[in-house]
Amino acid sequence: MKFKADEIASVIQQEIEDFRGTMETAETGRVLEVGDGIARCYGLSGAMAGEMVEFSSGSRGMVFNLEENSVGIIILGDYLSIAEGDEVRTTGSLLSVPVGDEMIGRVIDPLGNPLDGKGPIVSTETRPLETPAPG
Repeated sequence: MKFKADEIASVIQQEIEDFRGTMETAETGRVLEVGDGIARCYGLSGAMAGEMVEFSSGSRGMVFNLEENSVGIIILGDYLSIAEGDEVRTTGSLLSVPVGDEMIGRVIDPLGNPLDGKGPIVSTETRPLETPAPG
């Protein structure tokens, strides 16, 4: 079977044109200390105040204190599963919760997870949790 150079080139060119690669970047750091639902971490120099982070245990947190060499993070989950030396990474997003008519009468935690036993929340819209009140 013989291959023609122009056929190969056209196939490669088409693959390049169809490629829709995406790249996610996340800054990673380490937990220096943890206690009373607060973690102090280093290595997250680009973290934003209010940004969500994820610990290697799967717990999530919110950056609230930016210092020169470390950040303070409010742990929004099981803080007992987080230990000194654990990895933490930024998510690039602010703490947001579902909004809309689906939320009427529902009880949620700060992460937007249902606490009322009425099943999952089906909502396509979210809003930042900490936002100025209208008016």
